Amino acid sequence: MHPFLYRVSTQLKYQLPIAALGVAAIAACVFQPQLSGVDLSSLDRSTLITSIAAIASIIALFCSLSIAWILFISQQNKSERVTAYDLLKERLLEAQKWLFSQPNSEERELCLALVFELDKLDMSDIPQTDRGDEYREYANTLESGLDSKNDEQKLFYLTSIIYFGYIEHLLNRIGLISIRQVISRAFIETLAKGIFLVCFAVLILVTSTFWYGDATKPWLVLTTSFTGIGALLLLFEVWVDMRRNYEEELDFIESSPVSKNET
Repeated sequence: MHPFLYRVSTQLKYQLPIAALGVAAIAACVFQPQLSGVDLSSLDRSTLITSIAAIASIIALFCSLSIAWILFISQQNKSERVTAYDLLKERLLEAQKWLFSQPNSEERELCLALVFELDKLDMSDIPQTDRGDEYREYANTLESGLDSKNDEQKLFYLTSIIYFGYIEHLLNRIGLISIRQVISRAFIETLAKGIFLVCFAVLILVTSTFWYGDATKPWLVLTTSFTGIGALLLLFEVWVDMRRNYEEELDFIESSPVSKNET
């Protein structure tokens, strides 16, 4: 979906004007019956309450499903983050054992210092944009080590890439999971909109129960229309968010050679 269409369909600052325009169009039809042909004289209290209750039921169903979806996404991200952190600790331990088995050298001490610094990171400390001085020093000496004429030194750095390459992959993986946890806040904001619409629908129900009459009937219809338009926008927003999440899970298809050849 185009970024502008995504913003329009999911952000409250765009949804409110859209709903207001819809209500304004309906108001023009209600207050100009000779032009629109709209007749509210046959609308009784029971019909209006039934309509409001139906809209409120649909939104309430959405809220219950959204709560389950949010819990699922949150637990999934948390589980993946813990698993990646455990794998990181295991790989650091394997790298440490391998380095202890190597003879004393400047390269060995440099890699051990990097392992010790990474091992001190708690789960709450990741992700980090700065990996530390030890990481930069290792990265600076890696290129010269791979180009070294000393076979033992070159073999040492080649082997270290196997360990630290996977460690860096796990650090990046934790970073991506953290970004997904931040993005999942959008689902909570969507749920908040649904809860507001349910409360607003209940307020309309109470108002129509006690103050239903010819004077209040048009305004009750307009507020009910606002709730209905808001429900449509909310359901569309949920569809957009779920489609985006589904496409992110299948991003490997777009990057695969087969899909590129087909396109």
